[in-house]
Amino acid sequence: SIAYQTEHIENYCKENDITLLKIYKDEAQSGTNTERAGFQSLIRDAKTGLFDTVVIYDISRGSRDVGDWFTFRKLMLGMGIQVISVSQKLGDITNSADFLFELISVGMGQTEVLNNRQKSIDGVAVKAKQGVFLGGTPPLGYDVVNGNYVINTAEARTVRKIFEMYAAGHSYDDILNALKGVKGKLGRPLGKNSFSTILRNERYIGTYTWNKRKVKLLRKWAGGIPNPDCVRIEDSIPPIIEKSLWEEVQKRLNANKNATNKAKRTYLLSGLIKCDACGATFVGHTTKNSKGYEHSSYVCGNKYRTHTCNAKNIKAAELETFVCTLLKDTYTIENVEAMTANIMSIAGSATTDLKAEKKELAEINKKIENGVKAILAGMELKELQNEIDALKVRKSELEDIIYVAERKTPQINEKSIKKLLSETAEEIQKGNITPEIVKTYHNRNIRPR
Repeated sequence: SIAYQTEHIENYCKENDITLLKIYKDEAQSGTNTERAGFQSLIRDAKTGLFDTVVIYDISRGSRDVGDWFTFRKLMLGMGIQVISVSQKLGDITNSADFLFELISVGMGQTEVLNNRQKSIDGVAVKAKQGVFLGGTPPLGYDVVNGNYVINTAEARTVRKIFEMYAAGHSYDDILNALKGVKGKLGRPLGKNSFSTILRNERYIGTYTWNKRKVKLLRKWAGGIPNPDCVRIEDSIPPIIEKSLWEEVQKRLNANKNATNKAKRTYLLSGLIKCDACGATFVGHTTKNSKGYEHSSYVCGNKYRTHTCNAKNIKAAELETFVCTLLKDTYTIENVEAMTANIMSIAGSATTDLKAEKKELAEINKKIENGVKAILAGMELKELQNEIDALKVRKSELEDIIYVAERKTPQINEKSIKKLLSETAEEIQKGNITPEIVKTYHNRNIRPR
């Protein structure tokens, strides 16, 4: 237990005249996860020179991943920080004998993790092969009774309507209007993101699938490639949709996907415009009229996805021309000095206790996590990815502010910032304005005072 390990570490420090400054702990979190909060806090404090020694209970408490453990050891070695294990002898990892001992020790820990992981997967696979519900939220149209899928009659009518309208050639907007007021499984209004997931869910034709893609391996991204060990059982769930209707829908989905991939338009301001009416982020959207002419606009995210807002669309060409002109007028070589000074002042811009910044950061992390889950679940909307990208930019800004404010030391080099701004200003004056440039300067508020 954590208490047991802490007690032994405290006793070791007393016996060896080591001043214990701080305890970093992560309860109920896997040793294969180096992103755990306590571990990351230790890394950040190490970089500030807070301590010169790290005492752990044993190697497995540091990491059960061979690569991660030795990355940690090399990082500590580079900063002159000694790593001590209460229950094992750790030596010099540049010494072949000491390195071999640690390699075997952490290797045994990783072997145990892999064995337990395989047993867990095998156990779940046995249940999956029986078509048993394995947790989470059942799809719209189904309830779960005693571990088995049963049709929810009212929800099933909604699912059939979505499939029938889409197969008949109706747009997502048409379907949304026809289903006005209908809510999804979690009580939120159905939106376009919901349709993408629903229309590709094989459970609606009675096919049970589990572990379709390799998403993570030892808590790290595994590429999302098709999994050869996927469990797929046909006719194991009560079907809501006939297979002929399913095939019509899939044919149209694939045709639309190919058409979308052929013609992509870059939106400079996606994720940067907020709706005055509802607070949602505007997303870029292109429509084509009956004569084949395309019209690109920025649309309120809630209006686009769920039709729950009536904000007016903004013509993309007019707004982007205005923004590019403004950038060229503002980000000039002559203004680089003032912009650099503005950036250097950001370090002191955070509130004293950082509560507001940390709260916003937590909210952003949750939104990014939900967005990534949606993409992994099959939602292939460019607008969703644009919003995630914008959130990541804001996340980076908040992390910079918190890091600098907590340590009271400059994190950025004024000379390097000036060089970067000069190069960027040159690109802007040439007309080479990218979404990355717009997002960066919008979120970091870099402009002359």
